[in-house]
Amino acid sequence: MTRYSAVLLFITLSLFTAGPARGAAPFDFEGVTVTDSTGKQITQCQPGQALRYKAVYSLDRPALVLLYGYVTGSNWSKKLDLRIRLRLSGLYSVVWSGSIPVNANGDTRVDVVEYTPLFNERIVRSAFFTVQPFEAPYVGSDVCSGCHSTVYAAWQQTLHYPYVGCEACHGPGGAHIQAPSPATIVIDYYASGCKPCHSRNDGTVIEAENGLIKSQQQYNEWVSTKHGIFLQCGNCHNPHYSVETARAKAIKTPCELCHPLKRIYLGMQLVECENCHMPPAVKTLQSTGFGMYLKGDTASHIWRIKNEASYGDMFIGSAAVKDGNGPFLTLNFACLSCHNGADSRLYDYTSVQHSATLVH
Repeated sequence: MTRYSAVLLFITLSLFTAGPARGAAPFDFEGVTVTDSTGKQITQCQPGQALRYKAVYSLDRPALVLLYGYVTGSNWSKKLDLRIRLRLSGLYSVVWSGSIPVNANGDTRVDVVEYTPLFNERIVRSAFFTVQPFEAPYVGSDVCSGCHSTVYAAWQQTLHYPYVGCEACHGPGGAHIQAPSPATIVIDYYASGCKPCHSRNDGTVIEAENGLIKSQQQYNEWVSTKHGIFLQCGNCHNPHYSVETARAKAIKTPCELCHPLKRIYLGMQLVECENCHMPPAVKTLQSTGFGMYLKGDTASHIWRIKNEASYGDMFIGSAAVKDGNGPFLTLNFACLSCHNGADSRLYDYTSVQHSATLVH
């Protein structure tokens, strides 16, 4: 032990043993208050607000005091770091500062512990306040462009523009403007966020008309497939970009990432996966061709090709057929959408049915 440490220990022990009533704890924990940054005591605050947590205690003689604590909300918590105080008799306070998380809400409890090691005395005092989230107003997509100019410009090139704005998917932006953070805006990669605009009926029946799938049923198709078990729309799509004008950014995940063992033969190596597995079996505005060469103008999200199915097996009445593995595409869409004599060499249904099994 150094001379400095020995002197400090002697002074500390002298302080502990000084004065009367040595058997009783020398302090009184007055209480805990919560104030705003100006020192005004509060019982309610808003997310992101700066607060102070103040513990007041008094000593009737010199003593060593340790203070620490916790702030606990419904969905967040904060530790009040340890403060060590060696003081003479008198009235003292300790203050911790911090900001309320932007996603906080509801009742919050502050617990401060005051502990004197010599007497092994521990006292806890508490305070309570409520975090009241403010109602976030809608601000409009133009306001978002101030910070997100690249995404805003890309959105203007999509079919979402101008009617499906930022806040249609991300929720009101008022809170995000005041406290920019992922916690103050909706970031939803799940299909449930796309469903309101990309589904019909209750999302279970894939509606059809005149030999084609009706438009705006990407959710109906997806949820009925195996992709609907393991993937969400946001796993593959970046909705800020257009598949037509910025495909490399719009499609986040290539098919090969999930299907690395798939091999393509029969001279089809230069054909994109979606040409066959996402053919234009959906009509949004117009259709072309006729009979088994009929095709729509929008890609299907069914993916599975049923080679053994016959032409016409894909629909019954006004709905797509589902077997034990869900809905399926027939070869008139998967193959004859291209092999129609105009876009590629002409084949008939029987010919492609014989060769389709050789592609993989």
